[in-house]
Amino acid sequence: MTKTTDGTNLGSFIWSFVRKQRWVFAVVLLLSFAWTFEMLFWPFFLRKIVDVLNFYDGDRLSAWSSLKILLMWGAGLFIAVECCFRSRDFLTARAFPKLEADIRMTMFDHVQRHSPKYFNEHFSGSLANKIGDMVLTTSVMLRNGLILFIPCAVACAATIVVFSQINASFAWIVGAWIAIHFVLCWIFTLKCAEYSNIHGESRSTLAGKIVDSLTNNFVVNLFFRFRFEKDHIAHYQRGEQQANQFAQIYSAKMFTCLSAALLIEIFTLTGFIISYWLHEKISTGEVIQLFYTIWNLGMVIWVISDKAPEFFQSLGIAKQALSVMQDPQDILDPPHAADLLVCQGEVVFEDVSFCYGEKKIFQGKNLKINAGEKVGLVGYSGAGKSTFVNLILRFFPLAKGRIIIDGQDIASVTLESLRTQIALIPQDPILFHRALEDNILYGRVEASHEEVIEASKLAHCDEFIKRCPGGYRAFVGERGTKLSGGEKQRIAIARAMLLKAPILILDEATSSLDSVTEKYIQDSLEKLMSNRTTIVVAHRLSTLAKMDRILVFDQGEIIEEGSHLELLNKKGHYAHMWHMQAGGFLPDKIEHL
Repeated sequence: MTKTTDGTNLGSFIWSFVRKQRWVFAVVLLLSFAWTFEMLFWPFFLRKIVDVLNFYDGDRLSAWSSLKILLMWGAGLFIAVECCFRSRDFLTARAFPKLEADIRMTMFDHVQRHSPKYFNEHFSGSLANKIGDMVLTTSVMLRNGLILFIPCAVACAATIVVFSQINASFAWIVGAWIAIHFVLCWIFTLKCAEYSNIHGESRSTLAGKIVDSLTNNFVVNLFFRFRFEKDHIAHYQRGEQQANQFAQIYSAKMFTCLSAALLIEIFTLTGFIISYWLHEKISTGEVIQLFYTIWNLGMVIWVISDKAPEFFQSLGIAKQALSVMQDPQDILDPPHAADLLVCQGEVVFEDVSFCYGEKKIFQGKNLKINAGEKVGLVGYSGAGKSTFVNLILRFFPLAKGRIIIDGQDIASVTLESLRTQIALIPQDPILFHRALEDNILYGRVEASHEEVIEASKLAHCDEFIKRCPGGYRAFVGERGTKLSGGEKQRIAIARAMLLKAPILILDEATSSLDSVTEKYIQDSLEKLMSNRTTIVVAHRLSTLAKMDRILVFDQGEIIEEGSHLELLNKKGHYAHMWHMQAGGFLPDKIEHL
């Protein structure tokens, strides 16, 4: 089953989070209108002051009674506006961190539920960068919209109304200037948004390349390729720099045109105001109000223009980051999926076909692994062994057929119930940069500390853990870099032992261990395999001698099966591989019979 969010657009995505706090954001917007009111009130307040001063110019002591009322009103409104601003600040301080956290966790949860195939095709660093971009840009756009753009738009409309009350000509001039200003702003910011989108994509790619290089720093050191890596990253850095420059150059062009429009408007309006005052068509107080309002309006519109490129840049980056949420998930629980109940552990392949890209791996495969049976998988690299295991874990969707565990189609059960019933010990275990105990607990997070120690002793990792500074609380480094390959593998074995799943898969589980430790681990693994359906992938054929059945893979086909002795007696493909082993391991390259 495939889930896609191709129909998701940026507006509906952001609204899905805003609506959780819609009343809070509505109050934030309402309180932000205090700025609009303040911008229009103070010019009117000064006009009234000037009118009173002019009226009482011959008897200034008598002006106090009128001035006193105006000053009280002014002080009261100043306090009210400040209370609105501070209340808004407290609301945004609570609302925006929650919004950002919700977006980040939703995107993280969506991304992490992709199949391994998705992560094979995408840089983890780039994905993390896009999640961060969406969080940051959404916050920027909402803050600008609620606190700045909408109140400023209302302020522009209200200014035109105020000017029309004084003189219709002034309203027409201001209205024309606002229209020209925003048309210019719109034209330029659209181009800025285009380049910002390109910039966002190049920045994500660059971040992914940097993370990829840093993750493989050991190889860089090994071959001393520091200059090579710098040159490699520099190629992507030049692309990011060029896209960034294009966006900023267009922004500079926009402000040049807007500055010219602002100067023309101020000179034109100033000329009209002075002319009307000279002809006594407006009072001195109205001149003060008009000039102050024009100044305020100019500052408001300039701030909008300054923030507009940032807004559209954020919009472009957010659209690019939204692609993470639009990538379809190919492995999901079907509707009304039931939990898998494993009582015996029988695994059946029924007419299973699977392709990896255009490469056919399995075609109409039928196979039954009996409950409690121990089955070994052998074959050269690329024969299909790992794919066989991955399909049981439902890491990839089938092209055809079905896989059944105890009579239940694994495609119709929940992924959680499936994967908690199967313990996998991989050839190359990956550990989190967390405490050793936390890495072992990943097998069963509700397990007690005593159970962790018990599993560690069985996996023979308790000894080296106690020697680590901090013991079980010691951190292992990114991807377990502070541990040797054998130590990491023993941690993975302890983790699987802690899970106690009815189905066990060993994928070269002892390949990184020395011979002494392997002997102890083999004893522990035999206990672990007891009464469990076990599938063992191995290149060291001697580890399969005690298997109930061995399946020999070649190009996705099972060409031989039987016990170790039966296959040797057949003197076929398995026997040939047994005799051509070097040092106990199966070579990667096929040597024909």
